[in-house]
Amino acid sequence: MQTRESPVSIKGKRWKLALAAVGAIAALQLAASGLVRTRQAKAYLLAHLERTFGRHVEVREFTVSLLPSPQLDAQEISVSEDPAFGNEYFLRAERLSAGLRWLGLLRGRFEFGTVALTRPSLTLVRNEEGRWNLEQWLPPGKTSTGNSAGSQGSAPEAATNRLEKIDIEEGRVSFKLGEDKQAFAFVEVSGSVQQAAPGRWEMELEAEPWRSGIQLQSTGTIHVRGEVAGTSSRLQPAQLQIHWEDASLADMFRLVRGQDTGVRGTFAVDATAESGMKQPAAVPGGEWSFAMQVRAGQIHRWDLTERSDNPRLSFRLQGRWNPATGNVKADEMLVEAPKSNLRGTALLEQTEDVV
Repeated sequence: MQTRESPVSIKGKRWKLALAAVGAIAALQLAASGLVRTRQAKAYLLAHLERTFGRHVEVREFTVSLLPSPQLDAQEISVSEDPAFGNEYFLRAERLSAGLRWLGLLRGRFEFGTVALTRPSLTLVRNEEGRWNLEQWLPPGKTSTGNSAGSQGSAPEAATNRLEKIDIEEGRVSFKLGEDKQAFAFVEVSGSVQQAAPGRWEMELEAEPWRSGIQLQSTGTIHVRGEVAGTSSRLQPAQLQIHWEDASLADMFRLVRGQDTGVRGTFAVDATAESGMKQPAAVPGGEWSFAMQVRAGQIHRWDLTERSDNPRLSFRLQGRWNPATGNVKADEMLVEAPKSNLRGTALLEQTEDVV
């Protein structure tokens, strides 16, 4: 005669299994936390990050957590600059958090999923040749299965070192032209950069414009969406959409000219830009086509009160820009006011100084 196990006995076994699982996870967490603090583990993780970023990396401390999902945290991370663009840092962040894939861990490897940067500071440098330090930094896409046999040997290792998504929180982007640091920057940068296709990176970012030495009150928010190419010439092909909203006209002039011009009002911009989308090799130097609409409203002098009949102004521009020559050609230009408008074309050519 078969006997049934009592419900109390079944509950007791389940509790024991649950406690054993919790104990095992706690032991693994303690072991992992102790492991990442060893000199050997830190050297291994630094080497892995350097392969991921393609630059020398320094980290103050590593921590790891297994629940609710495996995650590696790097405190006070600094990524060095490419020597061709200077000796300062390229990227710094208060913290880097990288999701780790279970399958990779079971195979004894660290494979990054989403990488999140908290309070990062990025310095974009443009050298005398017109190239940016960001052009060769974005990792390429995954190696396709159709690769030749000669490249198959390195593909599995390389695939584990490539980023797929970068989340950004409370970031800052500064600019340098050669050795000259620019007064203009972006602050409160947030959003993500994600691999959309092999060698193609999709971005969705927002930021506030900033300028050193100037007190700003309402600069608004700039939203950027689009795609750029990684590890290609001048980040092309590329396609971008830009929207600048909730800005004051006074702060726009402060940003551009570095001083208050005494003009008050509202300011907004919508723009699109693309390069190499239809004919990537058609124009040497990577020409960009662009379209822009600028709107200013409630325009009045600083010492006059705002009125309902304050003028408004709209400016539309469509044309092409060649970064190699510095030339800008406006194929269509339109300025509209309530009772008048101006149409035309324009050409801005960069000329060399004659000694």
